[in-house]
Amino acid sequence: MDILTHTMTGLAVGTVAAGFSKKSWFMKSKYILAGGFAGALPDVDTVSLWSKFDKYFGPFFQLENSGKHIYSAKFWYSHHGFMHSLLAPIVLLCILALIVAVIKIKIPTIKQIRKTISLLTVFVLGYWAHLLEDMPTPSASWGGVNFFWPSVEYTGGWGKIWWWNNYDVFIFISAIVVFNLLILALSSIMKFKAGRLCLSIFVLGVTLSVWQITNRAYDFNVASKKHGYAFCEKKSKEIQREVLGKRIYTWMVALDNKIKLNF
Repeated sequence: MDILTHTMTGLAVGTVAAGFSKKSWFMKSKYILAGGFAGALPDVDTVSLWSKFDKYFGPFFQLENSGKHIYSAKFWYSHHGFMHSLLAPIVLLCILALIVAVIKIKIPTIKQIRKTISLLTVFVLGYWAHLLEDMPTPSASWGGVNFFWPSVEYTGGWGKIWWWNNYDVFIFISAIVVFNLLILALSSIMKFKAGRLCLSIFVLGVTLSVWQITNRAYDFNVASKKHGYAFCEKKSKEIQREVLGKRIYTWMVALDNKIKLNF
């Protein structure tokens, strides 16, 4: 799925955590931003598609394969490899903690860890949300994502949706973020508990997204092998036009064309 939807999903996770938090708005904003950052982070493994990857990364890491080959291969550092695993966010946080400990020459205390456990949990959940969203995309050369790394088995790749143009899902996820931010703002003014309401909005939005994904009634795995990417891209947009209607679809295409990312 596209990076924007992944990021918005991470933000949505953060808004739920912020809803249950009794801390300051500054801390709540940290939850939201941490979720958004984590939601986008797994796709850092697409760096191998960077035009200058072979020039800089190849010699530095003494890589035998080109970035393009690495991207579609099944190395641990390929796209949908280690960075798309359950363990990845935990390993990354451990590395970060080690770096901080070395810089400060001080091991974090249990009390310090407890203070950040909620923030770290949001990060992990936002990260995992990305992995789940990649499950219904086509299997391509990987056969899913390396969900249970270091296992060599890949999970997902169901072909329920195309890689991009899932405007309906993006709208639902974005709505979660917008509504929850509004609820958080109102709760600070009217002094009511926002947690359960934010969670309800999140569950509703995710449920609608899952329903849309599972009711595409089209197999993009078969289509991509038989007709190629261009055909699937066109078919994905046709489905969106049927689902959203001409007006909303036109708005989303216009937005898509303005954003210099695969969306």
